[in-house]
Amino acid sequence: MDLRADSDMRPKAAPYKRAHPHPVKPVAHRAHSRRVGILRVALPATALVLLVLLGLWPQLRGSDDRFQVGFANLKPDAVENLSMVNARYQGIDKRNNPFAVTADKGTEEDPKNGVVVLDNPKADFVTQSGAGVYIEARLGTYYQHEQWLDLEGDVNLYHDQGYELHTQRARINLKDSSAEGHEAVTGKGPQGRLDGKGFRITDEGRKIVVIGQSGMTLKKAGQKK
Repeated sequence: MDLRADSDMRPKAAPYKRAHPHPVKPVAHRAHSRRVGILRVALPATALVLLVLLGLWPQLRGSDDRFQVGFANLKPDAVENLSMVNARYQGIDKRNNPFAVTADKGTEEDPKNGVVVLDNPKADFVTQSGAGVYIEARLGTYYQHEQWLDLEGDVNLYHDQGYELHTQRARINLKDSSAEGHEAVTGKGPQGRLDGKGFRITDEGRKIVVIGQSGMTLKKAGQKK
C-alpha cells in the first residue's frame, strides 16, 4: 500500500494578520487637551485673585481718607512747633478797638497756652483817643490769651501824633492799648529829640512818657520837624 500525503488535502492555515498599532492622536487634538489642562488651573487661580482684590479694594480706596481723619484728630499738644508763613492775628481790645499782629513767620512755642514766636513781627492798633500806633521789631513773642506782645531787637514805635521811639525791648498790651520798655530809648516828638532809660504809653494810648534819666532837645522856634 502506498501512502502519500496529498498537499492539496492539507488544511490551509489562516492568513496571519498583523496587530494594528494604537491610533496616533492628531497634533491639533493634543494642543487642545493642553489648553484645557492649563485653563483648569488658571481659571480657579484668577477667580481667587479677583476675590482677594474685591475684599481689599475698600481698604485700599479709603486709605487716604483714614490718614486725613487721623491727622485732623491729633490733639494740639501732640504736634510740636507748628509754623505758619505770613502769620496774622487779629482781635479787639477791651474798648472794642481793632488790632492786628503780623509776622513773616509764626511758630507755636506752647500751643496749649497760645504762645507764638514771631519773626519780624509788626503790630498796629488804635488807642481810645483814636490815635494809631505802629510797632515793629526783629523778634517777638505773642501771648494770644493775654493779648501781650513782647518785642526785642530794633524795636521801632510810631505814634500818629508825631512821636517816634527806638529801643531794644518793649512789651505791648494790646488789650488796653498800652506799652512800656525798660531799656535805653531814643526818639523824637513834635517838640524835639528825646532820650531816656525807658518809656511808657499809658492812659489807653493818650500819654507817652520817657522814664529814667531822660532829656529832651527842644526845637528852636520856627524849626521844621
